[in-house]
Formats: sequence, C-alpha cells, structure tokens
Amino acid sequence: MKQEIIFEIIELESKTYHPLLKAEFPGLEMHCWVIDTGASKSVFDQSLTGYYVAGDDSTVMATGLGKDVVETNSGTIPELILGGFNFGPLNVALVDFNHINDEYAKFSDKKIVGLIGCDFLYSQKATIDFEQSIIVLSQNY
Repeated sequence: MKQEIIFEIIELESKTYHPLLKAEFPGLEMHCWVIDTGASKSVFDQSLTGYYVAGDDSTVMATGLGKDVVETNSGTIPELILGGFNFGPLNVALVDFNHINDEYAKFSDKKIVGLIGCDFLYSQKATIDFEQSIIVLSQNY
C-alpha cells in the first residue's frame, strides 16, 4: 500500500532547507519530524518522555555531521503515525534535542521531535518529491 504524505520545507539559513513532516502525537501540535536521508537511524527527543518506551539501559555512542560524539539510549515509539497512517512501532536512538530546537527557534516556530532516518525511509521504499513536497511511503507487511 502506498501512502502519500505532504511535507513542508523550511529555510533555516540562506539556502539551507529542511523537509518537515508534522508529528502526530497528542499535545504536540507545533512539533515536526525532520526527514533526514543522511541519518542512518531514526532519532527521537529523549525529553519527550511518555511518547516512547525506553530500551535497555545500555548507552551507545553516536556521531553526526556538525556535532561531536553524543551519548544515546535506545527506545521505541509504540505507534509512528504520519499523515494519519499508522506505521507501527519505530525503534529510535534517544538524544537531547535542546540544541536543535534552540537553533530552530531562531528561524521558525516549529519544534523538532526527531529525525526520520534511512532505517525507516529504506524499509518503506520512500520516494521524496521536493517539487511537490510529497513523500511516498510503500507500507511493507
């Protein structure tokens, strides 16, 4: 089954574009996911307790562009809902998003809950159409 979901593109700095999907969690109306094709793993804001189930207590070290090595924990979002469609549970790395949301606050009223990474995008055979601001996801059963 294919699901088309509209996303928004915001420009944080000159010619720096970020595709955002509306986060669908109760009480988080102004929150978004960043579609991040450069992230190998999906990531979620660890401060949003109550929206994920923490995994084991092991700490994992992760790196990313523009950021030093950070400590992460694992967790699971019980139901990932995008565009009104439930994609089921999503395993995520849990990271402090304060620095990211501080940056976004300079340019936008959006708050970021996490990054939709290639683990999810690849499993859903995602196609991103920037011209029409649509992501097409093919649900795997």
